[in-house]
Amino acid sequence: MNINMKYYIVTIGSIFLALGIGIIVGFNLNYDQELSKQQSEVLSQFEEKFDSLNEEKSDLNKQIDSLNEKYGKLKTYVSQNYNLLIADALTNKNTGIILTNEKNDYSEELENTIKEANGNLAFNIVIKDTIENSEKLKEAAEATGIEIKSSQDCINYIIDSLNGETAKSDLEKLAKLDLIEIKSLNKDYASYDSVVLVGENEDENMKNSFEVKEKNIISKLKSEKKYLVAVQREESTSEFIKLCSDLNISTIDNIDSEVGKISLTMLVKDESKVGNYGIGENTTDLMPFSK
Repeated sequence: MNINMKYYIVTIGSIFLALGIGIIVGFNLNYDQELSKQQSEVLSQFEEKFDSLNEEKSDLNKQIDSLNEKYGKLKTYVSQNYNLLIADALTNKNTGIILTNEKNDYSEELENTIKEANGNLAFNIVIKDTIENSEKLKEAAEATGIEIKSSQDCINYIIDSLNGETAKSDLEKLAKLDLIEIKSLNKDYASYDSVVLVGENEDENMKNSFEVKEKNIISKLKSEKKYLVAVQREESTSEFIKLCSDLNISTIDNIDSEVGKISLTMLVKDESKVGNYGIGENTTDLMPFSK
């Protein structure tokens, strides 16, 4: 019997191929069963986790609703008793205001709050963006006879002037160059003990501007042992408050509310607390209550 070698090779190959396919199919069947089991276990765990997260979300929503309700009641109480709560809170306190963003000027509201609390307004000064202009700084150096090469030098000059007897004439030199605006400067300005810092810059270059102005102001005032509170309005999206809190000064993020105004008077009256107050995500407490 003659065996066709080609047929023989094909036959043997087919047997091995069939055997291989059988092994693979058998393996896949077992693997599919194991995989299906694992998938079922993972899916069950996922469902349990999902249910747990849903419960946590529901609990958090209830807590948020409860906090919002409490905040609403507090706002109502403060509103009804605002004049009583603020009366004489700042007696014998001498407070200055420094505004660093002339586009967002609500400093007159802060002046009113200080006066309503029977406090004294030492000064209200706007430090303008032109403080970053090198040509303006050269002119300032010529006008003052002081070496002013940077924004820091100019800020130091402003704050040093507030410690002297000739602040009005010294600061007017900068005002004439449009570096600052003197909105108010009372006769007992030099005895100020605290400063309210108003920034709230929402521009894209806010962080760069903060490094140039607010950071240097805070550093200088801290070296002068002055108490600082940075303020911002509730709806603001500025990072101003967060950057100020990083420098370890007190902040209030709802200064346009009566709750925020009461918080301001509480902080300035005490002059020792450092915390972040209001309703935003970076706050530590709603108000600076004694603990």
